[in-house]
Amino acid sequence: MSTKINETLHIKNFIDQINKADNSRQKTIVIDIEHAKRVRNGLLSILLALVEKHDAGIQEIQDISMDGGSFK
Repeated sequence: MSTKINETLHIKNFIDQINKADNSRQKTIVIDIEHAKRVRNGLLSILLALVEKHDAGIQEIQDISMDGGSFK
């Protein structure tokens, strides 16, 4: 669980850095490669979790079966 918190923390810090630059009307921001890697890894982790969740949802839908029951 702490890994997920750390991954989103890097993304949040990146967004905060962009917001500060935007508010002060800076034209550019500079981040070091380690920070960029952490943001990339965080985004990748979140996207992979989303894909896994989506795939699990599709599997559940495929398992649904219906019959007419005693309908007359």
